[in-house]
Amino acid sequence: MLHEVSPREGAGRDTISRFQAQFRAAGYASLEILEGKNIDRVYCDYHDDFVVRHKNGSQYFYHFFQVKTKSKRNHQWSLLEIFGIKKKGQSADRNALDRIRDSFAGKLLIHTINFGESCLRVTLLTNVQFSDDVESMIEDLSKSPISNSKLQFLIKHLCTAFELSSPFFESEVEANICKLCLQPGITYLNADGGEFYEQARSAIYKFSEIDLEHSETLEILESLVSLVEKKSSTQVLSSVTEADLDDKAGIGIEELLEILSISKTAYQNLLNGGDSKALKRASIMQRKLSEAGASDAMIEYCTQQKINWDVWLREKRHLATEYDLNFLLEELDQIQKTWAKSGARMGALQTQIDELYSSKQNSKLGNSLTKDLLLGGVFSFLVRSETE
Repeated sequence: MLHEVSPREGAGRDTISRFQAQFRAAGYASLEILEGKNIDRVYCDYHDDFVVRHKNGSQYFYHFFQVKTKSKRNHQWSLLEIFGIKKKGQSADRNALDRIRDSFAGKLLIHTINFGESCLRVTLLTNVQFSDDVESMIEDLSKSPISNSKLQFLIKHLCTAFELSSPFFESEVEANICKLCLQPGITYLNADGGEFYEQARSAIYKFSEIDLEHSETLEILESLVSLVEKKSSTQVLSSVTEADLDDKAGIGIEELLEILSISKTAYQNLLNGGDSKALKRASIMQRKLSEAGASDAMIEYCTQQKINWDVWLREKRHLATEYDLNFLLEELDQIQKTWAKSGARMGALQTQIDELYSSKQNSKLGNSLTKDLLLGGVFSFLVRSETE
């Protein structure tokens, strides 16, 4: 029987597990794009396991990541594995320098040389821990001046290890080495991926304030990891334009909004309308209107009316008496509640809006109100009810 004979080797499954950890890490990092601040793109399996791009004005800065995992949870990465440096009796011969160059840290530090000031940081992510010697090296990286003898050895010989034709000053090498960050114990990198779901769901809420049902979260995260896998496996030519690279290996807000099933136009409209919680508002409207059978064009139209209503209420509410305005707001809120409870079909909403508009023609608000504005008011209350 097949299961009764030990297989020749199991490296394939281990390799797949490691790639999956890499995909999860890149997917998790890409969620930071939702924060809408300076991280705007993640590149998958290009120059390193993944690269996070930071945008500051017209300038780009890069954060390079390597992912290293071990199935044995109590494993501790050694000084030799991380830095290519022996615990004792370190020499400066070619073999020793090759070990530095080929070490985990060496493969990350080359980015600090190749990209110069554009390299923001280089980071090693792992699901296990580091030995005490490595922890000591990490701690000494934050001290100035650096007194750790092994770090001093690394500073002195790093340029030679990479066989650079134009060596850097030791102060420059030290600044580059200080860009190195080691992060142990990342549990979502474990082979079973057990904690990825909860941590990624928390990240989605943290960066976008979108709370999701369990099934929605699973679907989104599966799509996210699949997207990273696709971006990691698409062939990228050695000579490539920025646009081609973004398309083949990059993940940006467009791809994330597609996974979250949020219209980019709706999101952008809300963002341009000064809504600091634009992504959450767009998600609510997209979900509710989709459930009501609305087309993409109708969703974008309703989103724009919601923005127009918010502007009207903020800038022109003084046109109405407090009496008239409060009754109008109460009626709009009641319409959205009734509509939501009745099954939320677009036809029913149109009827209610028409009736409200007709009833306001003889009031002081009649000249300034339109059916479009009233529709936007209903959705403004709908979004508010979902966020409270």
